[in-house]
Amino acid sequence: MDAEVPVQHALASKPRDKRAYRSSAFLQAHIFLGITVSLLALYRWPLRWLLSGAPVLTYCLWLGEATAYRVLPFIPVWTLATLINLTYTVATTSWLLFGCYLPFATPARLVRSLLASVIQQLHFINDKIAFFNIPALEIDTEVGGLMVIRGLTFSLSHLSLVAHGVEVGIKLSDDMELAIEVDEVNIKLFRRIDISDVYANIKGGEYEMTFGSLAEVTAETNGLMVTNTPLLVAAARDGSTTQLDKIPAKDKMTDGSPPVAVSADEGFATLTQINADTDKAKSRYEQALKHIHDTSAIRESKQKVNQMLRKATNDDSRTFRPDDPRDMRAAICSNLHDRASVPHPPSRSVKVTTLQNMSPPRVQKFMHRLPFLLRLLLNPIAYFHTIHISSITAGGSGKWLQHLLHELVFKDYAEKDVGIAKLERRISGWLSDANFVAQVANIVGVAQVPLSTVFDITTQIRFDDVMAYRTLPKEIDLKQVVRLGGADASITVPSFLLPHHEHILPPLPTEEMQEEKEAQVAEADGIPKQIQAEQELAQTKKDETNLKISVHARLPAVFDQELLDFVAALVKATKIIEMERGPDAVADRAADRATAAALSGSGDVSDPESETESLHPVTTTSSTTSTTGSKRAGFKQFMGNLQTEAKTLGVDMRKGMRRAAVDAVTNDRWIAKLVGKVTRKLEVAKGDLGYSGDIPIQLASYRAAAEKEKTKLLP
Repeated sequence: MDAEVPVQHALASKPRDKRAYRSSAFLQAHIFLGITVSLLALYRWPLRWLLSGAPVLTYCLWLGEATAYRVLPFIPVWTLATLINLTYTVATTSWLLFGCYLPFATPARLVRSLLASVIQQLHFINDKIAFFNIPALEIDTEVGGLMVIRGLTFSLSHLSLVAHGVEVGIKLSDDMELAIEVDEVNIKLFRRIDISDVYANIKGGEYEMTFGSLAEVTAETNGLMVTNTPLLVAAARDGSTTQLDKIPAKDKMTDGSPPVAVSADEGFATLTQINADTDKAKSRYEQALKHIHDTSAIRESKQKVNQMLRKATNDDSRTFRPDDPRDMRAAICSNLHDRASVPHPPSRSVKVTTLQNMSPPRVQKFMHRLPFLLRLLLNPIAYFHTIHISSITAGGSGKWLQHLLHELVFKDYAEKDVGIAKLERRISGWLSDANFVAQVANIVGVAQVPLSTVFDITTQIRFDDVMAYRTLPKEIDLKQVVRLGGADASITVPSFLLPHHEHILPPLPTEEMQEEKEAQVAEADGIPKQIQAEQELAQTKKDETNLKISVHARLPAVFDQELLDFVAALVKATKIIEMERGPDAVADRAADRATAAALSGSGDVSDPESETESLHPVTTTSSTTSTTGSKRAGFKQFMGNLQTEAKTLGVDMRKGMRRAAVDAVTNDRWIAKLVGKVTRKLEVAKGDLGYSGDIPIQLASYRAAAEKEKTKLLP
């Protein structure tokens, strides 16, 4: 007889009816499927619901529940299904989002009010943070310069940073300056960087440069910021000091006078305060942007060009087309050349060296020990931020080019040769009254910073359109002299040039290394290998490395006839000057000096006796002796004149033959015909024309800046 089982134990050990539960789950899944199909047949909106994947995922969850295989089994299936479909409903119905937003409008307004009262220099407009009257960045490294950003806007919803009114002036040397202006730079974080039309001008000479002669003034330092620096004084002298102080704050506007020197805290406190009210904040923000837009040097130059066009008489020969954006950009760049490099300088600036020294010593030491972190930071920044530029238009003055040609090519040869003087006047006439502008459009650039130091840093740049103009600012006219199908460039930078990477610098050249390079030069097979070995030897002695650059121009190419004539005249002038420097020309000039000396007096060609007779005349009593002496002196004078004429004739013949040879080699028509044949071929040609070269970089400064630390933790 079997033992009785307790009732409680029997109920606890009774297995669950899994078949019934699975049948119920299958039934629920098919009911849901039927409801979904019915809704799709009756209405349109379930189609978007189906395409979102929410019903498909819900059906799969029910099937998984029925077969005992599904994700998140510890969460009930009804909870998961409700969460999925409710999320879709909230995300797709704007009225529900608006209803959810209403309870948070008041707290958001309160938070903006508190932040605006604490950080008074920022402007809070909905999801944007903006501030103006930013101190300039003073470049005081290898070159001097000034960078001004007139306004910044950071958008939280778009994760973007927009810079308004960027102006840069860089003093490259004592007689050369670079001015760059751009209206807007939009940095979309982890996506791309969009830059509007960029205008640049090369200025040469004291009268063209803004920072040509810097004033001897004493800078005033107030903590982080400095005022009254030579660069700020020079910029304020040529530019406009009316910054955004004209923006109304508490219903009051300043008179536009330059701000006085203040401390850093006082300088931040004087910035425009924005009321926490959204409407007023938005109004003042838009007014600030409008002020920057209206006072932009680019916009003012465009207005000036249009105004001069309206006043100018209609000329059918004018090739300038105002409706063509390329021509208008060239005209604007030419007009910007005579303006100040930094039109809107602030009264305060922050030096680059000051920012570099702000990092605490512990942080600098930490980064120095772990250079891999720097590459790890630069790698995603470079990869996710491709640069897109609408256009870059760069110009220079024809007078400056004329001055360079005179200093480097013609020198004083025009004073000695009439033909060279005519060519110089011809070339100067084409340059003096004009500006020359180069323009590239639709630029895309991307950089790659490798994590491994085995590879170098590479940068790829593509230009969709390349052209050059000769502009006449006074006549409001321009002509396109060069047009290419496009171009691309690549730049390779060695990885050891990055900061804190001195541990991978090439070893310092030694005598053994130089001897090894000299042996390679002696054992080189062929002239190309010998030249390469000589270059490597020269760089080893100078302790240099190379920054490699490669440029390719896409054909076809079109050249204007005026440019070809200018090139032909310049080639002819340089060829004549080259022959003037030759040994034959030197011998001819020596012969000319000798001939001139002979023609100045007969003592150089007569014998010493005649000189003695002329210096010490002797009175004779014999008429026969007097007659004989006069005949002898006349014969010697005749022979001396004959010898001088022969020398002069020989010099003239050599000069004439050399001039005939020069004219034969540098014939204008022959050069123009040859260049014309080549350019006609280029107008229909396909392919690329490229150049690759190296830019030497001295390693001495990098070795001097290297810090002697312990072994790198992450090299």
